[in-house]
Amino acid sequence: MMEWMRKNDVFTRLLSLLCAVGLWFYVVNSKDVENELPVSQFPVEFTGVEMLSNNDLIIIEGARSTVAFEIKGKTSKLSGIDLDLVRASADLSSIHSPGTYDIKYQISTSIPGISFNKLITSVRIVVDRMATKSVPVELTLGGKMADGYVLDSYALKPDAITVTAPQSVLDTIVSAKAAYDISSLEETSVATIGYALLDAEGNEVKSSYMSVNTPSVELTMSVRQSGEIPLVLNINDYGFITADDVDIKMEPESIKVKGSPEIVSTLNHIDIGTINLETVFENEEFEFELPLILPNGISTEAEITKVKVTIDPKDIEKATVKIAAENLPQSEMFTYVSDLSIDVWAEKNHVGSLNANSVNIEVSFDSDSLQEGFNELPVKVTALDSKINVIGGYTVVVDVPEGSLSNNH
Repeated sequence: MMEWMRKNDVFTRLLSLLCAVGLWFYVVNSKDVENELPVSQFPVEFTGVEMLSNNDLIIIEGARSTVAFEIKGKTSKLSGIDLDLVRASADLSSIHSPGTYDIKYQISTSIPGISFNKLITSVRIVVDRMATKSVPVELTLGGKMADGYVLDSYALKPDAITVTAPQSVLDTIVSAKAAYDISSLEETSVATIGYALLDAEGNEVKSSYMSVNTPSVELTMSVRQSGEIPLVLNINDYGFITADDVDIKMEPESIKVKGSPEIVSTLNHIDIGTINLETVFENEEFEFELPLILPNGISTEAEITKVKVTIDPKDIEKATVKIAAENLPQSEMFTYVSDLSIDVWAEKNHVGSLNANSVNIEVSFDSDSLQEGFNELPVKVTALDSKINVIGGYTVVVDVPEGSLSNNH
């Protein structure tokens, strides 16, 4: 056996193998030296944040802070290291008021055999207190409405915005600006519009930490349509006298009104009432006032409540038809004390042709009610001429002679 080993140089070969393995271990160990792995922009985890929330505090700067450090260890440890097993954390539980803080952080890992060298020793954060305030909404109406349309009133709901934000942000907000173009507005409408929160210089205030109670406001606009509407007076005829026989003047003849477009757009006139020409001519009252009653939902711009009406009879005039006593209905029981004068309205060019035949006279009496001496008896006067109107009622005075009543009983 020994002879075979000598012949095959086994000892030499084993020595060579041991030398080779030793050399390999030497080479490997000489390269696995202490080394550093630089890490930058490594995110910091904050603990104790719930303590900030309990005090209405919030981080407004530095919430996404990162740090830089070196990881020290053997080259074999650093090669392919899993940074998910490394944690950088900072405790905020000691912060109780707004301010700027430089917070120390800690680095920890479950990887054995490594250490850390901080290149940044702390992170800076800014803490502010959350607060709430009400900001009034200021509305700007732009454009011009079409002729005949008026924006009667408008209302915002809500008229103020509740804003919750860091106090430093909240202090810069002075108003909530909203705008709406009324150029095409022709009816009462409701619109949902946005707004912008502005500072004193008119710049928009924005913050990712800010919240509002509503992203928009509701604008209700009451629109009235205005226009010149003529007034109309209805006329009841009086015998032969019609509306064509008189001149009627109204002051005003038309009025400016405003109201709901649904109503105003349907109006072509406003009826102020009806007059009887008989009443006008009988009372000879040719100037009077009528109340102006407007449709519901309509008002006048000048607050007009009455309309003055003036009537001119034109070619109509008052005349008297005289009936002599002998032309009155005769009776054996009495005699007429005087003639009878009848007032009439007639066309001017017809007055000259009036006579006793223009009217019919009926004297009403009860013989049993007559007394000796003067008696006043009612007279019914009827126009026989179609071109006249008899005015008023009439009576005649008759004389009953003594003894005439006994002779007739």
